Amino acid sequence: MVISSVLWWRFSFLEKTQLIPADGGVLKEVVIGQPQSLNPLLAPLNDADKDLSELLFSGILKYNNEGELIEDLAKEYKILNNGKTYELILKENLLWSDGEKISADDIIFTIESLQDPKTQSPLRLSWQDIVEKVEKIDDLTIKVTLTDPYSPFIENFTLKILPKHIFKEIEPQEFSLKPREKIIGSGPFKIKSVEEDEEQIIKKIILDRNPNFYGKSPFLDGIEITFIENEVDLLEWKDKATSLAGISAKNKNILEDEFKIYSLSLPRYFALFLNQEQKLLARKEIREALVLATPKKEVVDKVLLGEGRIIDGPFLSENQIGGDFKKYKFNLEEAKKKLEEAGWKDKNNDKIREGVIKEGEKAQKLEFTLYTVDQEQLKKAAAIIQDSWQKIGVKLNIKALEPTALLQNNIKKRRYDILFFGQALKMKADPFPFWHSTQKEYPGLNLSLYQDNKVDEVLEKSVKEIDEKKRKKLLQSFQKKVTEDMPAIFLYSPNYLYVAKKEIKGISGKYIIDPSKRFIDIEKWYVFQTRVPK
Repeated sequence: MVISSVLWWRFSFLEKTQLIPADGGVLKEVVIGQPQSLNPLLAPLNDADKDLSELLFSGILKYNNEGELIEDLAKEYKILNNGKTYELILKENLLWSDGEKISADDIIFTIESLQDPKTQSPLRLSWQDIVEKVEKIDDLTIKVTLTDPYSPFIENFTLKILPKHIFKEIEPQEFSLKPREKIIGSGPFKIKSVEEDEEQIIKKIILDRNPNFYGKSPFLDGIEITFIENEVDLLEWKDKATSLAGISAKNKNILEDEFKIYSLSLPRYFALFLNQEQKLLARKEIREALVLATPKKEVVDKVLLGEGRIIDGPFLSENQIGGDFKKYKFNLEEAKKKLEEAGWKDKNNDKIREGVIKEGEKAQKLEFTLYTVDQEQLKKAAAIIQDSWQKIGVKLNIKALEPTALLQNNIKKRRYDILFFGQALKMKADPFPFWHSTQKEYPGLNLSLYQDNKVDEVLEKSVKEIDEKKRKKLLQSFQKKVTEDMPAIFLYSPNYLYVAKKEIKGISGKYIIDPSKRFIDIEKWYVFQTRVPK
């Protein structure tokens, strides 16, 4: 009877109650990298600083865990004057972590600071020339007017805001030297302590809850972030840490017993950019044969170990462009047929096809040089492609260079037949910098040196179109044209791997704009649970 009574009480209790997250616990994260400035205006230069900015500061807008733009410090925003004017209204009673009020003055100060060349903020390019003026309407409202409508500009308001009362007395060129322990933010956490070695290199930063955070207070009591040099060191921390950031796919199996692995999608892709000013690559039948002979699935399976997705065009699923466009299935026989029909044959049995571009000219071999970064993953992928192209009679030479050398000697001067490189997109896709003909020369990002008058016209219209349905149709037509022309072979988009001990719950990210956005819903993460009545 006693046992029955206890069981009945237990079942009744469980039926009438539910588990919910409870306060407590510390996230002990280990990341590769070294923070430099702890200043959000300089953070894009450094992944470790971006991670800290995400935890310590807030923006006017932010991304949610689906990659959608939502309000952060802003209560609401309005797009006026056919997309030329943005009016932003802050929430009321916002406070910095030191208790001072957040106002429109802080936002204007932040924008003016990043526009100042002395600050040397990489964000300056996104605000340069396009912003006509920034005005304070009242203590909670600002108005930003652009020189011309630019629909992707809305994402610029995700920039993290600086406290004017802290930075107004500091010269812009000194922003990166601000005393680290005195950083004042508006995010869910604040700095408790900074641990440095004898050379003043930061080894660990300990964060506490920010009691003045405008949103829901985090469940976690705090976060300890340890900074290390490489992934070998990262694996040595697996028994001490509760989370590890940015592991490679090859180490996934080592960790999956103790950690839950989160594969997060980033809006970035890798492609083979085919130089359209190289005579052979200007021939469409050659480009089509190369596309057909590129084994994308093999690359994803063998190089990314399945932690990535094949892509066939200039947009990713999170860009939500959709539409029909040409996709090429891997087919070596079809690739050979395309070349044969166009007169490219291996006449001297050296396994390299040759042919004549123009009657009367000397025959040329189908031989190209691919340039890429000297990085293991990229070199492995290039080798797989090299082997596959050899089977259709195309010789591919591979040159892997250090990033600085590749940029200075090849990318800036556009000296390559083929460039195997990555491009980072925004969630609100803007292909103009990557494909408009005005971007063919450095610092433009048109790496294929692609030029098409119709595409230029569509891209020019798309950046001014604020009606999302109309804009999407324009970008669909661009996507259809660029995949038909094949100035690049779109390959894959790798996942970002984040691992956390199974005791850490509440992580729900899917699409993130960059690795630091894994913390986008950090206030929902928890370790402990408690029962409450349903």
